[in-house]
Amino acid sequence: MKSKIQFAALLVAMLAGTVGLSAAQGYGDYRYGNGYYDRYDMHGGMHAAREFGRHDGASVAREDMWRGKPFNPNPRGPYSRADNGYRREFGRIRDYREMYAQAYREAYANAFRSRRYYR
Repeated sequence: MKSKIQFAALLVAMLAGTVGLSAAQGYGDYRYGNGYYDRYDMHGGMHAAREFGRHDGASVAREDMWRGKPFNPNPRGPYSRADNGYRREFGRIRDYREMYAQAYREAYANAFRSRRYYR
């Protein structure tokens, strides 16, 4: 009798875990920055491109200022492909790259102009 109860409890636990897992996979939420974006939401992908671009551009600007490098707002080095954070679910990579590069350049220029850097 005890083994039947244990088996039933195990079966219920497995089913509950499977239902929770399939529900999580069905929604396809990814966490970027301060919000959740559905993986099928193109606007969420463009928002992620802006957030990654802003973060990376400002970060590189602070690094450049700290090292005494000249103003260069174009994505370069590990950011040269302008696809940091991209996921196929976001849609066309060309659109993502355009948004990322635009946000990167704006954030770089803003950070460099304000001369805000710290280490």
